[in-house]
Amino acid sequence: MDPGTAVAVTTLSAKYYKNAQSARDEIKFFANELEDFGRLMRKFPEMADRSSKLPMAASLDASIRQAFSDLKTLESKLVPGKGAKAMRRFGMRAWKWPFSKSEVEQWVARFQRLEEKANFALNIDLTPLVIDVNANITELQQGQEASEQERLLAKLPLARNASFDSWDRQHESLCIEDTRVELLQRLRDWGTAHPKPLYWLSGMAGTGKSTIARTLAHYFQSIGTLGGSFFFSRSSGEANNAVNFVGTLARHLANRSLKLRRSVCEAISTHEDVTRQGLRNQWKELILTPLSSTRPQLEGRTTLNLVIDALDECGSDEDIETILQLCVEVKDLKEVDLGIFITSRPEVTIRLGFDAIPDIIHQKLDLRDMPRYLVEHDLSVLLEREFRLISIKHKLPGWPKHEEIRSLVQQSDCLFIYATTACRYIGELDKDPEERLSEVLGSGSTRGGNTARLDLMYMQVLTSSLITDRSETDITETCDRFKQVVGSIVTLFDEFSICGLAGLLGVSDKRVEQSLCRLHSVLNIPKDVESSIRLLHPSFRDYLLDKKRSDARFCVDRGLKHEDLAKHCLRVMSTGLKRNMGHLTTPGSPPHDAKREHLNTQLPKHVQYACQYWVDHLKDIKADSGTKHSFPNDGDIQSFFQKDFLHWLEAMSLMAKMSQAVLLITRLEDLLVPGSNDILLATVEDARRFIFSNRAIIEKAPLQTYASALVFCPKESFVRQWYLDQLPTWLIRNPAVEDRWGNCVQTLDLGSWTGYPPSMAFSSDGKYLASTLANGETHIWKTATGALHSTLAGYEPEIAAIEFLQNGILASIYRDGTLRMFDPVTGVICRIIERPKDYGVPLESSEGPVPSLSILPGGDLAILSPKGDVWIWSWERNSWLKRSIPGIIIARLCGCLSDGTLVVIISRGVMCVEVCLWNSLTDTVQSLTTNSDRLVMGSPWYLRVAVSSLNVIAWGTEEESIELYDAGAGSLSELMQGHRRCHVTALRFSPDGRSLVSGDSDRNLRLWDLSMQADSLVDTPISDVDFAAFSPDGTHLAAMSRQNGTIQLYSFPLKAEPNSREAKKADITSIDISPTGKQVAACTFGDVIHIYNTGSEALEHSLLGHLRYIHATAFSQDGQQLASASRDKSIRLWFPKTGASGKVVSGIPGLDYIRVLTFSPNGKHLVSGDYYGKTLLLDAESGALNHVFELESIVDAITFSSDGRKIACAGSHRARAIKVWNTSTGNLLHEVGGSEPSEQLEVEVAISPNGKYLSYSLGEAVVIYGMEAEEKRDLPDALSHELNSSVFSRDNKSLATCRHNGEIKLWDVATAQLIGVSPIEAWARRLSFAAEGNFLESEYGYIPIRYLQDNSSGDSSATLTHWRYSPHDRWIMEGARKMLWIPPAYSSDTRRIAHYAGLFAFTHGSWIAFLGLKQGEVVTDMQE
Repeated sequence: MDPGTAVAVTTLSAKYYKNAQSARDEIKFFANELEDFGRLMRKFPEMADRSSKLPMAASLDASIRQAFSDLKTLESKLVPGKGAKAMRRFGMRAWKWPFSKSEVEQWVARFQRLEEKANFALNIDLTPLVIDVNANITELQQGQEASEQERLLAKLPLARNASFDSWDRQHESLCIEDTRVELLQRLRDWGTAHPKPLYWLSGMAGTGKSTIARTLAHYFQSIGTLGGSFFFSRSSGEANNAVNFVGTLARHLANRSLKLRRSVCEAISTHEDVTRQGLRNQWKELILTPLSSTRPQLEGRTTLNLVIDALDECGSDEDIETILQLCVEVKDLKEVDLGIFITSRPEVTIRLGFDAIPDIIHQKLDLRDMPRYLVEHDLSVLLEREFRLISIKHKLPGWPKHEEIRSLVQQSDCLFIYATTACRYIGELDKDPEERLSEVLGSGSTRGGNTARLDLMYMQVLTSSLITDRSETDITETCDRFKQVVGSIVTLFDEFSICGLAGLLGVSDKRVEQSLCRLHSVLNIPKDVESSIRLLHPSFRDYLLDKKRSDARFCVDRGLKHEDLAKHCLRVMSTGLKRNMGHLTTPGSPPHDAKREHLNTQLPKHVQYACQYWVDHLKDIKADSGTKHSFPNDGDIQSFFQKDFLHWLEAMSLMAKMSQAVLLITRLEDLLVPGSNDILLATVEDARRFIFSNRAIIEKAPLQTYASALVFCPKESFVRQWYLDQLPTWLIRNPAVEDRWGNCVQTLDLGSWTGYPPSMAFSSDGKYLASTLANGETHIWKTATGALHSTLAGYEPEIAAIEFLQNGILASIYRDGTLRMFDPVTGVICRIIERPKDYGVPLESSEGPVPSLSILPGGDLAILSPKGDVWIWSWERNSWLKRSIPGIIIARLCGCLSDGTLVVIISRGVMCVEVCLWNSLTDTVQSLTTNSDRLVMGSPWYLRVAVSSLNVIAWGTEEESIELYDAGAGSLSELMQGHRRCHVTALRFSPDGRSLVSGDSDRNLRLWDLSMQADSLVDTPISDVDFAAFSPDGTHLAAMSRQNGTIQLYSFPLKAEPNSREAKKADITSIDISPTGKQVAACTFGDVIHIYNTGSEALEHSLLGHLRYIHATAFSQDGQQLASASRDKSIRLWFPKTGASGKVVSGIPGLDYIRVLTFSPNGKHLVSGDYYGKTLLLDAESGALNHVFELESIVDAITFSSDGRKIACAGSHRARAIKVWNTSTGNLLHEVGGSEPSEQLEVEVAISPNGKYLSYSLGEAVVIYGMEAEEKRDLPDALSHELNSSVFSRDNKSLATCRHNGEIKLWDVATAQLIGVSPIEAWARRLSFAAEGNFLESEYGYIPIRYLQDNSSGDSSATLTHWRYSPHDRWIMEGARKMLWIPPAYSSDTRRIAHYAGLFAFTHGSWIAFLGLKQGEVVTDMQE
């Protein structure tokens, strides 16, 4: 069949339409229908090849053949005349339409029927194929989604043995039939409707709480309402704390339904660090949010239950309190009817926790209140069942007697654990059940308290297992082995398998098995050596560890056992730890990159245990004494710090336990007694400082323990001295560091700028520190570890101030006047107090009165409104009270005196304010500043005022000093002069009012002793201190810096003197490295330029001559000259090699505020650009002025052509303009731009080496301008980020651009098309092509061109090492690999960083740290 026939017929019809004079409508209709039919016919040959999948289409073969025959007939009738001769002879007369209208309709109807039949057949055939394809696509997408979900869920902290149906709990029993009938029915009914969302079942040890919880969880699972379960266990490291609590429940919820699974995974994906945050944030994001996203079913809300067993076995009272508070939040869930069932012993913490929960939310039941007859009935049923099984195994029909069972019930005294232990003991296969039952019943009545019967049962079990039928020698050996193995089991903080326990104790598996083989009555001993050994009941531990309850032969001395285990832990760490246990591929790899198989091999269970609990065992050696002590194994501890301390930190990071590491070392330091072992005490103190300083980076990248943490460790640190051989081999020059640890204990990274005004506060107990962020969120930090406890959600508008109330609640005032009260532990909003009605409209930042919050002596809260009124929230009246000064606007509320008098700032005109005392009851105002004939000049937003508990007020003055006013004495003190040449940025009194801390704009943090008005330098922090706060007990000081988003913590007592390097007077404001790389010029905050030799790092010269601040420097291309521009309206030329001064340019226009300074390529000219648009072209040798170029804008950028004949200037602040001049004649060659800027964005300009092209940016757009043809082309690079830098390649073919967001792009100059985008972000302001042309160089290092040419992310197969610095995340990179993290103390400001051939120069306050890296080969040494 030839579909071309249809085409031929259609073509002939078209010719008829063109040439025939009649029937044109019929011809057109016929041709169109035939064309459609032909289109269908053309597809059939292809379909015929797939006849096996298209059976219906294949069945049309006969019809298609008939249609082909018809088409042939049509073709023969449509050919005019007979052959070519007829066509030539008759011409147009040969084109006569051969069909009537009815014949056309018949032919068309025939083809349409066949077309419909064919389409119908194809639809039938293709439908299942489409369904199959869709099914395959859906299956593939579901598979990909499931894989991604598993990856996300794997991030959850999971306690695998905490689930009620876990492998380890598979043999734990449920309530047997006909027992606990009434109680279980009551609990099942509660779990169906939840009249109250919380249910607490309490009871003493052995009363069957866990069995009831398991039974209930099993029931909920069977009816599909179990959301999750968590069974706490004191003997399980995974389940004896709250670390894995929320993660485990979230995993259970995710396994329950696809919707919940997606919601949980979405929460993990959205909040990547949620698993490392506190319980509150985890609960909110992983439990409440997913449950809130579940839509109610048609018949009502979805019912779910959580089962939490043995809450009292959660190791921390704080965590128990938090869990109970979090559970209360389920009452607000609208989409799900969630109930939480909790069991525990009636411990004080839990009882008080439930007492604080309203009765309407919870119900409780104590098993001790159950009728005795019901309990005895259940015990009788249990014993009958168990004895029936024993009688079958031992072939004892009719045994035991009913009276014996009844006696044993009485003897059990309502303790199920007694009954079950007795059954296990009596039913052991190799013993006579009748004799053992008689033995148990023969013990008779006992006295001595609630545990007496249980104690006797354990005594009988152990005597029979360890004593009976043994010689004295055998007994001694067996009991010693029992104490070694079983004593360890009941003392350890986690469960172990036989294999793991043997590894920890340093004995064989066989010895452990021999010690346990006859103790199945009290221990769950698995058959395989890899499963955990478990106590059948916690009461067995209580029995063995209590000297009053257990026999001396079995009693385990807690202190001696802890000492023994501490030694084992130190031994295990000594032999089991090494470098790079996770086989990480780069020094910057995160811990989750470590493969599980490597961790399981390098960090088996007993090694992980030793790392986590060695200090806990040391702590409990003499816990009974309650005093600090020296340890019997001090030498082993000292050896650990000298040989394995860094390996231990790496291991703790791999296990995600860095916060625990901080607590362990702090706890160890608290245990040591000064004078007992001063060397060990000094060692531990040094180790603590090391952890506190580096916890954040070690937590993110374990191998930075040996890199950043060690590289920047002080010289005199023990850790640095012991581990010098562990420094990176690719680091060929280590930076200069401090001599010793400073006063700053640790630095908290806020992750973003703080809000303004900044606010920070310690909780009333000092355990938490709250700080505000610009995005409206509040961070809650744990002061003990520096770990982020939780993040309180942000609300619009942003937070203005925060304060902790005496009851521990955090009060936050927002810019709109709303007060929100948060519980800092749980993050729950306790109360929202709406703003006063006449509060006013919030103004923009730094405008109008400063939003303020103060706590009055009686506990009421005072806030300042945008109108300048003070509003007081009265707790007694539960309402707002308005206070205002008639005719006066209060600009800031600073605090209050003990009598309630408010300390306020009053505005007295533009940039002029007074500090006043205002008695709001009498409306009397007393100015504290005008009495001394001084008004304070400045904005109320930036003036710092502090009020002490002794009624002393302090404020910063215009004279850059601090003034004090004693309200009690009514007198002003003398000015405290300590902050010279800078203004005061922070003030805060100590809680006792005897000291004052102050910060200034020169990064000095000072502590004043007010009794002597003497100050001491505490520190020179990373950046200006904007806010300071003391902990309530005065032991901690927090200093916040807005500029770099950090908080630095200090502990008292402080050191007498700061580090010598910190004591430098003037900070470095900018550095510039010479083109030869031999010298660095460093400008100070004053008027001095220091010249350093990069080889020796020595200060070679200090260039003096300028009288004011230096704001621009430039080296000549050969490094022989240095130019500097100052606010003293001069340009000076220097010879940096000798330190000699050259020419001085002054006294001419254009020197007022120079922003740009650069030499010509040949060094003959020097050009400067100022704030007012003047560009001066100077002779570099004589200083003579050659030309003045005018630009109608602030000069942002200047560049020379490579031959020095052209100079281009760019500006955008007043008018966007680019101008190019001839340097010889001064003539204007080109001018582009000239538009009014919509916003003030800096511009950038570059000239190609051949002088033909100009590239420039006017705000966001980037343009290539051909100077010969005077034509411009916009680069297709629409981004909302201004250009930092641009440069042409040496062959003029390429243009590299770097935007303010760090994105580097490579462009083709000829076509203006994008070549590639670098995956590396650089934020470079100085960009150039290397001579070889294979990489770009900036102040941050090298960027290989190949990254821009093929968009590759880099690999380790390159032949050269290209180092660069990433200021965004503070990493020194080798290609795309993170190698060395730079601490915040080393500036990431582009003006304070320089690079040359693998040598980096970073400023650190007033000095420079040089850091040299190996060049010329790829770094592969991971020093495993």
